[in-house]
Amino acid sequence: MPKIPTFTSEARPTAQAASVVSNIKIPLNQTVAGALRPIGKAAEDYYVKEKQIETKVQAGELTADATVEVFNAASEAELKNTPQEGIDYFNQKFESIQNKYKTKAPNRNAGDLFNITFSQNKSVYVNNILKKTRTNLVTTRVNQVDQRVRSKIAAAVASGSQFEFDILAKSVEEDYQGLVNDGIIGKKDLEIYRKKLPNLVETAQVRKIAINNAAEAFLILSDAKNFTTIQGEERRKLISEFGTLAKQQADLLSSSLNVSIIDQSNKFMERYGDKERFGFSTEELEEFKIGNEEFDNQIVSLNEKIVNQQFSFDTNYNTNTDVISKIASGEIKNTSTKFLLAGETEAKSILERAGDKTINNKDVKFLSDVIIRNNNDTLKKQDKQFLNYFEGLVPLLQGNTFLNYFDKEYNAKASELRQTLHTRYLNGLAQGVQPNDLLSYTSENYIAKDIKNYLPKTSDLGSIIVDMAAENNSTIDGPPRIEGENAEEYLKRIETKIDVGDEDSLDLSASLDINVEPKFANFEQNNNIKSINNYLIKRISPEASAAILGNMFAEGEKFNFNQEENTTRKRKGYGLFQFTDVADGEGHRTEYFKYLENTNKKDSAESQIYYVLDNIYEGIGYDIGAGNRIKLQNIFKNEKSILKITKAFHDIFERPQPGSLGKRQNAAEKIYQLLTDTFPI
Repeated sequence: MPKIPTFTSEARPTAQAASVVSNIKIPLNQTVAGALRPIGKAAEDYYVKEKQIETKVQAGELTADATVEVFNAASEAELKNTPQEGIDYFNQKFESIQNKYKTKAPNRNAGDLFNITFSQNKSVYVNNILKKTRTNLVTTRVNQVDQRVRSKIAAAVASGSQFEFDILAKSVEEDYQGLVNDGIIGKKDLEIYRKKLPNLVETAQVRKIAINNAAEAFLILSDAKNFTTIQGEERRKLISEFGTLAKQQADLLSSSLNVSIIDQSNKFMERYGDKERFGFSTEELEEFKIGNEEFDNQIVSLNEKIVNQQFSFDTNYNTNTDVISKIASGEIKNTSTKFLLAGETEAKSILERAGDKTINNKDVKFLSDVIIRNNNDTLKKQDKQFLNYFEGLVPLLQGNTFLNYFDKEYNAKASELRQTLHTRYLNGLAQGVQPNDLLSYTSENYIAKDIKNYLPKTSDLGSIIVDMAAENNSTIDGPPRIEGENAEEYLKRIETKIDVGDEDSLDLSASLDINVEPKFANFEQNNNIKSINNYLIKRISPEASAAILGNMFAEGEKFNFNQEENTTRKRKGYGLFQFTDVADGEGHRTEYFKYLENTNKKDSAESQIYYVLDNIYEGIGYDIGAGNRIKLQNIFKNEKSILKITKAFHDIFERPQPGSLGKRQNAAEKIYQLLTDTFPI
């Protein structure tokens, strides 16, 4: 009899479960409904299990999310001072969290299961909260007693009353007994507290001393015979603490004193200068005193100088500069600090120098500002930038030895300029402008845009000397006049360095800066200078042009393009720049004439200038090195100091024998004055 075929069926739920696999065989002669009845029952059972698993998953997800929040709530509850506060806080949070997540359940079964699971761990949190808050309670109670005891000790020490000390021990013991009564400490602990009381009292006593004079407290503890209950590590820590505090107190006291001295100095000078007083009365003078003997005596002396009409409003720019250097080094702390300047044997302060023709009333205010700012690292750094910038203006103020020598208002003008620019600098900083922006001539915030208004012009020279020479004496502070010489003749002689053959006559260059002072009149009479300048400024700045012209002056004072060096050497210099070969057929002279051939130019001042500039900017001609060319390009473009540009061209391009740099720099400055009618920057 043939075997009836059968089929094996495997039921697969949404998520496969190994327990729900049917192995029912359906004979061909049996109805499908009858054969599948067992399978339907198995599927029904699996569906129920599936829903149960789904409910557990949903409840588990809710529990996991809620647990994070309940953990945070428990941590916050543990910080409460008492168990009751902690439990009340936690219960409130727990209920809120439970309700929040129950409402998120997708169905009632998931919500009920979440409630059951979530509540199971509540007791664990509560127990932990009770433990922590009970510890907090004890700690808080002990701290309260400890603080109360320390307050009573401090009050007794501060009062210095014997009665306070008499009742102190009993009062403190009652406080500690309260801890015993609460069951927080035992009788042995109480005895320890009793023995510790003298130590607490001595510690409070030495701290009281340190509040006003930490140095004294430091010295007291350094002697082991004092405060004997303070021993070991505790004593070492207090000594270290008071040592640090002593330095802080000293610095604070010194800073406070310095500020008081500076404030009163400025107040004195403002009152004196504004009202043009003839001194202050004894009663008025008391307003400026601060109880510091040194300062008060200096104020009295200064007032006497004013009363006796011995106060001069003259100033000395160089002296003020030296004082600024000492302020920057930290040597000068206030206006009453004594210090020595070069060549002095007696130290004097700013106040003592006030009115002696080196420091006037405005200088005192300016120097005071510098002192105050020097005590702050940021402000000190800002002022250093300003002073470095102003140092770059020194050639503008001092480089013209001729004007400096004769202009009796030079010091006042120089000091006024520095103080004016410093005030603008501080105002700019106060408005949030950066230092570099204030000190850059290309910036719209540049503090010295109108600098020409503060500087003497070459045209002022005549009137200065004429006024001096016209005085009714034969000797002036400068090169002397020849007997019978009128002012105009005197001016012409010293400008052109006329040698009259008189042994009493004095060559200006010899009296001021030998071998480096150029002749103004020669510059003015030489038309080559202006024409050469016109070629140069087509490609470089006026400052760079003056620097190159100054170098040309040292190479040949007549500025002739076809001049040749008068020497027996085989390789001679030629032209405005004295082009010289370094070897036969190698060097600027050879390359210049090749340049003329290659460019079809004629030998001229213009051609020589073009060769030099093409050499620097294009690398044409004798190779001075790519690095040197770039360096000169940057200097010509960015540098404004004529002295620095002159030196760079001298060092990199000309490379002459040593000894002529000063002559070149002075000539460059004078040429710049001639061409611009102002001082060089």
